[in-house]
Amino acid sequence: MMENLANILLGVTAFEVVKWFFVVGLVMYVAFGVVIVRQVGVMTEAVEDEFNGVIFILVWAHLLLAVGLLILAIVVL
Repeated sequence: MMENLANILLGVTAFEVVKWFFVVGLVMYVAFGVVIVRQVGVMTEAVEDEFNGVIFILVWAHLLLAVGLLILAIVVL
């Protein structure tokens, strides 16, 4: 049991560590995007403006691009 764990830990390369830091960072970035979508939703209810539709579209595009980047990073890395 301990030998298997030691072999796994010794087999980890610096690239794999950096890769998983990037993936974890991108997951946090997607969570940030979800928070921004929610905050803009609250803002559009509170503030009536002519730009609300444009801002809402941009926020959703940002979230979708963040999710796409996360998926791309998982596939490529």
